[in-house]
Order: sequence, then structure tokens, then C-alpha cells
Amino acid sequence: MAPPNDTNASREKQGYQFFVMRHGIAVARGDPNFPDDAKRPLTPEGRKKLKAVARGLFRLGLCVDAIISSPFVRASETAAIIAEVLGPEITIESSDFLRPGGSLQALLTSLGKRAEHRSVLVIGHEPDLSEGVARLIGNTRASFQFKKGGCCRIDFEKFPPHPPGTLVWWLTPRVMRKIG
Repeated sequence: MAPPNDTNASREKQGYQFFVMRHGIAVARGDPNFPDDAKRPLTPEGRKKLKAVARGLFRLGLCVDAIISSPFVRASETAAIIAEVLGPEITIESSDFLRPGGSLQALLTSLGKRAEHRSVLVIGHEPDLSEGVARLIGNTRASFQFKKGGCCRIDFEKFPPHPPGTLVWWLTPRVMRKIG
């Protein structure tokens, strides 16, 4: 007789991929046309560069279950551009955990309750992303800095994901554009 199929135990042992990205180049802070920081959109140059970044991510084989972004316009526009290149089946969600001052750790904890997501790209703001990534890999003294459109990959051995994770790669937007 075969042992019972314990899918929950099996799923817990599967790893988790967490991709972290900073939004693209946006209209400058203080622009009188956008007095509300949350409403600053990407610039035409920012859109163009992000499409090239997205092609680079695609060529790297990036495959995600979902993209979760800050609710700020520049982050949600970044998410839409990335999803357009990676594939129409990718869901895009918004999370207040990714607003400026938010917490990647809190977001990761909430994602740990959603077994359908095993590979997620999150899009947010600096300096929260750099500080959050340092905590997630267990090195709070690390000095990371995301350029606009920069991305990294952190792997966790099992689900739900718990720090520390392993930093697999950290790529600048220039490198991703060259790959694309």
C-alpha cells in the first residue's frame, strides 16, 4: 500500500523566490504638476528603460506567480510594464507594505499565508527596499542601494519563507538592459 500523499508537507519543503525591484525613473519630486508624491508617474525615458529592463528579466528566465507593487503611481506603472513583457497571466496586486516607510518583512509574512504564490516580484521605494533586503538576508550592516529599475533575487529554502534568505543575484538596470 502506498503512503498517503501529504501535499502540505511536500509544499512546505519547496523553496520560495522573492524578487525585489525599485520603480523606474519618475517625474522629479517637487514638480508643480504633481504636488502629491504618490501620484508622480514615470517619465517617457523611465518607461523606455523599464521596457528594456523587462526584456532583460524575460531573457534571464524570470517567471513569477504575481507582481506586488506599492500603490504609488510610479510603482504601479512599473509593475504594468514588467507584467506586459513577462506575460499576461501574471497577476498584479497592490500592497501598503510597499509604500514608503513600509516593511518587506511584513509583506513576506503576509505572503507566507498564500501558498499559491511561490515566486513573487515586489516593486517599491528606497531606502526601504535596501534596508529590507539587508534584513531578509540576515545582514543588517550590508550597504545596498537600488538604482531606479534595479532588481535582486532572494531565495528561501522552504515555504512559508523565513529569513534569512540567500541573495542569488543583484542586477543594475544597465546590466538588465544589456541582457535584454
